Amino acid sequence: MAHYILGDPQAPWHGGSASLTTEFIKKNPEVAKKYIAAYARGIDLVRKSPAEARQFMKGYTAIEGPLTSEVPLASYMLYSEFKPSDVAYFQKFYDLFTEKGIFDKKVVVDGLLYKG
Repeated sequence: MAHYILGDPQAPWHGGSASLTTEFIKKNPEVAKKYIAAYARGIDLVRKSPAEARQFMKGYTAIEGPLTSEVPLASYMLYSEFKPSDVAYFQKFYDLFTEKGIFDKKVVVDGLLYKG
């Protein structure tokens, strides 16, 4: 993904997102805070103990068996860690979906990021 889609083999590739709607955040601010804290603990696990985190690929992704120890892990980041360059790479990834007709119109990534 980083090399062929983003054009830079060293680019961070996020591969997805954890999403909450604005409506949910407004109606359930305390639950949203707990969710974000739990997600942050997951990011910490992937960063500090990738071997331990890899076991969770089994059953939650199509990646099984020994392949779970071989595939690169996505670059998990919390909303507060995004730099402008990260947002630009994320935008480039989303733009591919627009170019391929998956999205009807351009989705602006920066507007989707939680600002805390």
